[in-house]
Amino acid sequence: MRLGCFGFSGDLEAIRRAGFDFAELDLMELSRMSDAQFAEFLRRAKDSGLGFDAFSGFMPLTERIHSPEFDREFWFEHARRMADRTCALGAALWPLGAGKCRSIPEGVSAAAGRERVRRFFSGIAREIAPYGIKLLIEPLGPANSNFLNTIAETVEFVREMEAPNCATMCDMRHMVKLSEPFSEIVTWKEEILHAHIDYPLGEKRLFPHPEDGYDYAPYLAALRNAGYTGRLTVEATCYSDLEKEGARCVRMLREWTA
Repeated sequence: MRLGCFGFSGDLEAIRRAGFDFAELDLMELSRMSDAQFAEFLRRAKDSGLGFDAFSGFMPLTERIHSPEFDREFWFEHARRMADRTCALGAALWPLGAGKCRSIPEGVSAAAGRERVRRFFSGIAREIAPYGIKLLIEPLGPANSNFLNTIAETVEFVREMEAPNCATMCDMRHMVKLSEPFSEIVTWKEEILHAHIDYPLGEKRLFPHPEDGYDYAPYLAALRNAGYTGRLTVEATCYSDLEKEGARCVRMLREWTA
């Protein structure tokens, strides 16, 4: 199993030194780089010794897909531009959460809201398909979205999209918040192409470690029982020392996923 870490362009050395295989970078950060800045970053990235398998953060959470002012064409162009950049880095997957963006507001029917999100997400999948990138719709807990909470719901939605390069993923935090059985990973193993993990209790996204009081074994066992051999990204965004805390996490995950 390949281990990854959330991060930004300035975190590459710390992520590498911690022992991760790849960095899951932020699409919006990459989008703000000029062509010259991106060319320099691409050089650094290729020299880093890391892979760049997955990219998250497609759009700011302040966007609202259901707003009359929402500009789909702008974001389709954004998708094309970011597909070009991330393809140069070796992208295989784009996990797509956009929880607040996709939430269906009061006054919009569930059917109409579902169709609007389906058309938008299908459009993104269509734009990135020529680059060989898969779009993975992420199930999110109710604190993050009121639409597509469980793996089963998301699998049904992905099938409606009829996009060959679209699938889903699992995130331990959201499964814990929903009390969703980890056995669902086994049930939907053919549809799950990526996984996230962090310390799931509380609001801060911390690196898992052996003494934090949470038992990660059932989640990791479910991945193992599903025959999952793909990528597992640690979605830690709160830390005092990325390298030190990340290295401790890597040692634990290497041991438990061996």
